[in-house]
Amino acid sequence: MQMPPLPRVDEERAREVAGVVRRLGLRRDSYDDPRFYPPRSTPRELQLGYFAAMVAVDHRTTTPLTRFEGVFDGERLHGADALYRLGRRLFDEDPEFFTPERLASMGVDEGRRLFEIGGVRVWDFYTRVFLLRDLGCKTLELYGSFENLFSSNRASEIVARLRVFRAYEDPVEKKAMLLLKFLDGRGLVRVVDRDRLDVPVDNHLTRIAIRLGVVRLSSEELLVKQVEVGPEVDRAIREAVKKAWRLVARYSGVDVFTLDDYLWSFGRRACLRGSSPRCGHCPFAEVCLARARGVFLDEHRFTLTWYY
Repeated sequence: MQMPPLPRVDEERAREVAGVVRRLGLRRDSYDDPRFYPPRSTPRELQLGYFAAMVAVDHRTTTPLTRFEGVFDGERLHGADALYRLGRRLFDEDPEFFTPERLASMGVDEGRRLFEIGGVRVWDFYTRVFLLRDLGCKTLELYGSFENLFSSNRASEIVARLRVFRAYEDPVEKKAMLLLKFLDGRGLVRVVDRDRLDVPVDNHLTRIAIRLGVVRLSSEELLVKQVEVGPEVDRAIREAVKKAWRLVARYSGVDVFTLDDYLWSFGRRACLRGSSPRCGHCPFAEVCLARARGVFLDEHRFTLTWYY
């Protein structure tokens, strides 16, 4: 039986990448873009409900056969941008949608308001409806409100509470960390145990880590052939990616959430999937393993998941 490829973190490369990050002068996003997020003047319960619900369904919207995109006020958006634009539009029309009571009882017709653009539904429509219903039902049963669910200011406690929800059960904690990033950045929760925080590991952060060489695999065959991996291999790779970016954050002195803000955007606009990343826009060119080799690998393939 063939052994799965074992990922490892290259600490020396993490130090080199951290040197570049240190020079970038990164700043944390405020998460106030009115296209995607509700106003800060909104009651705290509704803000908490909005972010908990939207992050619960914030996972892959594009597959090899589908692309989630649409035009909003003359602007074409895709992926997470389109999803959050729909969320903000729905929030403006019906903010009570994001209460636990409404989420717990939501049906297909209500789901269409959040997961459909121009008559085209997101690829795993029914899964996302289920995740929101689960979030609403368990919040009501266990906490009564989102205010009570997020009453702690400790990341460790919040992550432990979130594990009961199907949307937040990922052992690598991508959605839990993304939600904490929003809540902390908006001042809805002031996280005190900041050593418990990590980047939310998704496809972009995995691809960048592999290309820069801060994460290495004992065999690159599954990346070259884009063979679908199992959950154990997926988890091992993403755990290594999380550790690698934690080191980069530590060596650079940059907060993990600030680093994630930059890397997620960088992966969408410059370090693109495929063989033609925009290296002319890359500050990491001098330390990039992929550029030195002339081989631009994509992240591993693990399609049927709601973890990221």
